[in-house]
Amino acid sequence: MTAAAAEHQVTSVSGWEALRLSTSDLEVTVVPGKGADIASIRDRAGGVELLWTPRWGLRPPWALPLPGAPEALALDRSGGGWNTMFPNAGRACVEHGVDWGFHGETWLAPFDWEPAPGGVRLTTALARSPFTVSKVVSVSGNQVVVTESVTHVGARPVDVLWCQHPAFGAPLIGPATTVAITGCVVHPDLPDDVPATAAPPHWPEHVEVDGSHVDLSRLDAAGSGGARLAFLGSFGDEQVRARIHNPELGLGVELAWSRQDFPFAWYWYESGGRQDYPWYGTAHSLALEPASGYPSGVHRARRLTGTELTIHPGETVTKSVAMTVVRGE
Repeated sequence: MTAAAAEHQVTSVSGWEALRLSTSDLEVTVVPGKGADIASIRDRAGGVELLWTPRWGLRPPWALPLPGAPEALALDRSGGGWNTMFPNAGRACVEHGVDWGFHGETWLAPFDWEPAPGGVRLTTALARSPFTVSKVVSVSGNQVVVTESVTHVGARPVDVLWCQHPAFGAPLIGPATTVAITGCVVHPDLPDDVPATAAPPHWPEHVEVDGSHVDLSRLDAAGSGGARLAFLGSFGDEQVRARIHNPELGLGVELAWSRQDFPFAWYWYESGGRQDYPWYGTAHSLALEPASGYPSGVHRARRLTGTELTIHPGETVTKSVAMTVVRGE
């Protein structure tokens, strides 16, 4: 039996116009004016919110900007949820004579929207890079699919980092939660901008910057003081699948994407480890982020790993990620 496609309703979230896409299984909320973010995915059977929201929530569009560095200015407006990071992901940098802020421009850009079969189509033109972005969010039964296309409208090739950023929170994320993914290797963070020399271990082993070893397949309790950042790559299958499952809830999510679209995935986990700005020990979130390259900041990806994605004038590139909610053991 084919799953029923979503019906949409115009509503509001924190003063932003929002679109609620509903099936018998899921209730998905998209905020066009704030990066076309997916602000909420709620499992209707148990009333469980799956996505993570920072302690300050999604600030309204009329909130006055605070002074500060690019990362702080961007995080003030983040609101959590499922974001698109393009044409930059992670650290702010300067490209083509202009600031490409923390996580890029797309997640802060205003999108126009129109209904699409089973969902919504959203479009925008970026101001600091020569791209138009089209994003289709469709919901059918217990599945959400995000399909994005970027078109280069400028005159010279441009290097980018492109990353999907679905961040999941409690109660899905907890000490009983397990994480599984298609076989891969685990690259470390490169905080000192020095390329790694040791061979990367295989999933789920991760070697932290301080030399300690971590099992990425297991999570901790909130406030336990953990913080992890790793980059997964060399996936063993063309179709990459990742599963986050909480047996105590009998609930999980499965992410799926093409290795050709996103040959890497960023693993970001906070369980109270970052006790200064911005989380002050309060964050408890896991993000598994299909990505075109690593580490964070397109200039660093180009210099340290050669994993930047080059898009040429007139070229349109399309990538897709699916998320399925699963129930039971």
